[in-house]
Amino acid sequence: MVGTRFPHALGSDEARDSRASLGAAARACGYDVARVGDLDAPCRSNLAERELYSRPYLLDDDNLAALKRDSAAWLAVNDANHLSMRAALPGLDLEAAWDIVSAADDQLSDCLGDRPWAFDAGFGYIMSEASRCGSGLSARVTVHAPGLAISGLAETAFKRAMEAGFVVSGSYSSLAASGGSLFDLSLPYARRDPERAALGRLSSAARAIAEYERRARAELLSASPWDILDTIGRAAGKAAGARLLSRDEAADICSGLRLGLALGVLEGLSLEAATDLWPALRVKPAQADGEPEAARRATSLRLAVAGLRFSQGYIDV
Repeated sequence: MVGTRFPHALGSDEARDSRASLGAAARACGYDVARVGDLDAPCRSNLAERELYSRPYLLDDDNLAALKRDSAAWLAVNDANHLSMRAALPGLDLEAAWDIVSAADDQLSDCLGDRPWAFDAGFGYIMSEASRCGSGLSARVTVHAPGLAISGLAETAFKRAMEAGFVVSGSYSSLAASGGSLFDLSLPYARRDPERAALGRLSSAARAIAEYERRARAELLSASPWDILDTIGRAAGKAAGARLLSRDEAADICSGLRLGLALGVLEGLSLEAATDLWPALRVKPAQADGEPEAARRATSLRLAVAGLRFSQGYIDV
């Protein structure tokens, strides 16, 4: 904001005043605002695992969590910058997510009144990191690519994306090493493209990788079905019968289940529900009668996949 030092340079009184001002504006705009220190441990864990807020942010009891009912938008106050406006949607509807954030920007600007955002005609929005000045836009797409990982084609696909100027995170050396074959494709910080043009480039790159993944899955199932069916079958078996599950093992099981559902090998669970298992199983469960965390995670997974079954054509394969 104009006339306010960046969060890392704020004194305690200034930080408190900034939080109060931005928190009040968020409430006036319809956000539910809570002090992090007033949230219980499972709630904070849920916010972290769903990547709404970073773990360091949630370690400061005075920070604010601001979410909006029936909206994909949420806010972080005094994180790296004074205010971060964020939105997430399933699929590749990046423009819709941008519309949500843009509308939140307009609404919050009105609610702040005489404390506008720091903006320069040449540099754009002034951010705490010089490389991020400009539109202030950050965007990423998370891609599930087990077919590329199993077939060994992930390295080629993601290197092409990096050569095109995108940032790729996630290890594509093997299925297990990739944390469930999840990869993030992001816009680079240093860029000057208009927002919608940048999002269009990111969407096109993500769609290309998604198409590579679909082809890899189809070819594996047609030419070498045993590897991919074994991955799916082991995931289904562990989901139904495991009594102890680590976080990493749960991630690989979720990947195998989602792969099976996408290929039609499994049924009885929606693709959306399978996708939501990833963060749900990472959340640290509440303590209950001394039962270990790994056991509670396994129980949660068994209950979630109770209706899961092999499709008719794959029961005896």
